[in-house]
Amino acid sequence: MTHTELVHFFQHAARYPTALREQRNLLLDTPQPREAAVLLATVYRHRQWQLLLTRRADTLRHHTGQIALAGGRRDPQDLSLIHTALRETAEETGIGCERWQTFPQLPPYYTPTGYAVSPVPAVCPYNPNTQANVGEVAEIFYLPLDFALHSGNYTRREFQYNGRTLHVPALPYRHYDIWGLTAMILYDLAERYRQYRQAV
Repeated sequence: MTHTELVHFFQHAARYPTALREQRNLLLDTPQPREAAVLLATVYRHRQWQLLLTRRADTLRHHTGQIALAGGRRDPQDLSLIHTALRETAEETGIGCERWQTFPQLPPYYTPTGYAVSPVPAVCPYNPNTQANVGEVAEIFYLPLDFALHSGNYTRREFQYNGRTLHVPALPYRHYDIWGLTAMILYDLAERYRQYRQAV
């Protein structure tokens, strides 16, 4: 995928619906969720587009060791959810906000902990240097975008909440087990890309 094609997709990705997100949000509906945002941080590395992912530090109180997109909760001083995603990414990975070209945020995903998490697509046309915040991030690694956009690479797992069960995606990659909200966002990105390709 060329830079122009990737930018065009990210400019329009939010317009494509994803049924599984809607089912999951109905299951996890929260009256007044707290806002959060994550960055779908896409860099050009080793002659291909790759998504930057983190493995959360084992010292954190919640979600220790899980694979995540960089991001976090919205602070009162954040001007927007895009600002939230960029600020949190800078804090976690050391990549400055000015490195990214951002695009319209995707619709939010509810979490069992009461958050509404909005993914923000972003592109850096080279491979920026990183400096992991060891208090939050145990490892920074990269997932080829082509791999994430191929729905056949995903498996299914049972997600149970309040006595109800939903089959949700997981994404095995090398020795990493990508599941939960991260896998859901990536799977939906693949679904959005499928619809985008049919439309253009």
